[in-house]
Amino acid sequence: MEPGQLIDQRYEIIRLLGSGAMASVYEVRHTSLRSRHAIKILNPELAQSADLRNRFLSEGRIQAQLRHPNIVAVSDIVTDPAPGLVMEYIAGGTLDEHLQESGPVEEPDTVLALFLPILEAVGLAHQAGIVHRDLKPENILMDTDARGRPRPTVADFGIARVLEGASIEGNKSQTRAGVQMGTILYMSPEQVRGAEVDARSDIFALGAILYEIITGQVAFDAPSHYITMKRIVEGDLPTRAVGGLHPGLAACIRKALAVDPGERFASCEDFHDALVEAARPGGLLPQKPSASRAVTRIPDASMTWDPDRVPERLPEPLSEPASASASAPVDVGQPPPLPLHLSTRPTPVPPEPMLPVYTGSTAMPWTTAIVNISMLLTGVGQIMNGQVGKGIAVLLIHWTLALFTCFASMPVTALLASLDSWLVAQKLRQGHHVDGWEWF
Repeated sequence: MEPGQLIDQRYEIIRLLGSGAMASVYEVRHTSLRSRHAIKILNPELAQSADLRNRFLSEGRIQAQLRHPNIVAVSDIVTDPAPGLVMEYIAGGTLDEHLQESGPVEEPDTVLALFLPILEAVGLAHQAGIVHRDLKPENILMDTDARGRPRPTVADFGIARVLEGASIEGNKSQTRAGVQMGTILYMSPEQVRGAEVDARSDIFALGAILYEIITGQVAFDAPSHYITMKRIVEGDLPTRAVGGLHPGLAACIRKALAVDPGERFASCEDFHDALVEAARPGGLLPQKPSASRAVTRIPDASMTWDPDRVPERLPEPLSEPASASASAPVDVGQPPPLPLHLSTRPTPVPPEPMLPVYTGSTAMPWTTAIVNISMLLTGVGQIMNGQVGKGIAVLLIHWTLALFTCFASMPVTALLASLDSWLVAQKLRQGHHVDGWEWF
């Protein structure tokens, strides 16, 4: 659609804000009121499907009933030339863009001023029986209020789940068991497994967002989807920051990111109250989850991952952000670029081996295994030949060479010791007498 074209004979297109596989978002002006809005138009080829139209319009019905200053308001529905949602126009960018420009937010008061409104908005949705299921910095739009203070607004309820007994009208979730819904970097363990979710899955995503606000890093980022999902379901939070954060904020992050939903905050209100309490001097801290494996680690600045190997979204037709930002146009149907600070994210530190092993630079793993096994069998064989002292000495020599990294000598000593053990055994079979330290 082109600038100047009319939608429903009421809204004049000003410019395209973003376009994706599912929908396009335009900045528009009401022809009579002269007010500015954002309209999210379902792409024509998808509008042919009655099911997709219903799911798309269900997003609008849900958001229209969630009246909160920190939820993007939907005020109307259009039908010509295609189904669309008339939304509040947000002039700023996304929280992700805000963090890339301003950097991490470490001052507790500033963190709370930014994050608590998000908690309150999501808490309102939960009270109405709505689980968002795709909370992430890209789905939180940034604006300023009348006093110039940051105003985050939650957007994109496109894959929200309406729980049984909800006080809000909308299509009930039709997600099949075993189907993953959401953005993988912010999925809860139960979402990764494709299990049923409730409000505590959003609590997990909010914990990951809080972590990112404070550290400037994605909590469970990894070079592949598999490693990301493994870290999430195991509660492995590779971080340099949890141990060095304000203890109250760190404790709240750990609890929100607990593997067991029962150990997370039960509601956004509990999360809100715990943050306020833990951030004040001498405030009480929430209990650390039993399954938490969050540790303090040092990032390896030399480790650089290829962003092309880290796609952020799983294939899903109705999950792009309903961005109404007036910043540079973004493709609302494609994953946003990864943050520029990817190369400085931490990498897991492998444990040190308990005993030295043969690790010559040209040795393959099977070579190392053969050398070590042959030395063990040789020592045991010499002991079985009756040469106990010599067998123990052979094993000690082997491990001494390994301890002082004399790897090149180890295959030679292993060969000689094996040959000696075999020859001594042959002498014994032939009836010869062999003393305790005789060789060959």
